[in-house]
Amino acid sequence: MEKKRIAYLDAIKCLAILMVIDDHIRATNGFDPYESLSGQMIYAPILPLFFFVSGFLAYKQNMDFKDVWNNVRQKFVFLVIPAVVFCVGMNLMNGKNLLGFISGGWHGYWFTFVLFECFLLYYLITLAIKNEKLRIGVLLVLSLAGIGMLAVNKDFGPAIFDLRRVTKYFQFFVLGTLAMKFRPQYERLMHNEVFKATVVLSFFIGVFLLTYNMPTALHHFLRDVVLRYLGTFAIVSFFVCHEEGFQCPTKVNSLIALIGQNSLAIYLIHYFFLPRFRPIPEWFVDLNMITVHLLSMLYAVAITALCLLFIKFLSNSKFISKYVLGKK
Repeated sequence: MEKKRIAYLDAIKCLAILMVIDDHIRATNGFDPYESLSGQMIYAPILPLFFFVSGFLAYKQNMDFKDVWNNVRQKFVFLVIPAVVFCVGMNLMNGKNLLGFISGGWHGYWFTFVLFECFLLYYLITLAIKNEKLRIGVLLVLSLAGIGMLAVNKDFGPAIFDLRRVTKYFQFFVLGTLAMKFRPQYERLMHNEVFKATVVLSFFIGVFLLTYNMPTALHHFLRDVVLRYLGTFAIVSFFVCHEEGFQCPTKVNSLIALIGQNSLAIYLIHYFFLPRFRPIPEWFVDLNMITVHLLSMLYAVAITALCLLFIKFLSNSKFISKYVLGKK
């Protein structure tokens, strides 16, 4: 029996994928996401949101070996195989070594493989540690270790495993599993007025603090930990508080759900449609940052629409839908 979808989680993924495309449009054309206050605000929570939602949906109280095997096999099909297909396709288009991702990493498609590793790590811990309190303790220790590893400002281990990003984002995956484990408490917290006000105000204070000179370690901690958590909490709280609105059977909600449910496939395809202004025209360089964001968001919406058309066309083949687009 298929689980009933949680509407606000699809809405979160819809927002996140639009923000990812918006960020990639600007990055492709030479705009550093960290160079403006608006970029800091947008960039901080977008990827943690995906890992939070994935962890929320991955939570299992107990798993036996068969459960782990079935889940890992399923995630491998829906996450790793599409990443390999698109990496090979991108390398082929750019005249590079088709299997270059083995030694050079996944480049833009790192997200799907790192997400698979987070699922794998969580499933193995759930299988190995039957005592749930001890398991939660181990997950929290790994999350704290991940925060500490942010100080290591370089990659380590084989490039194909992208371990630095695993340590960076597994903590948000864990956060999602804990939210599901303690769902009543989590939902009460997301509705708490004091919590909501504190998180939002602290987030904006953190953004403005980044404009001041401070030690590098403190700057990275504020940017990569504090703002990511505060931004994630603020956005999740907003969507939880408006959960009923996303459940209404309207055309807008249907479109939001469609984008959210296809966010992985959109992520895989969107790289092929990113605009590249070469050379960058003067009118584009002279735009203020707010206008750049608005322009890139218009592009993001257009690219998303184009991706949905390709997904609809390619999904005519169940084989392509499953093994190329990662759709169930």
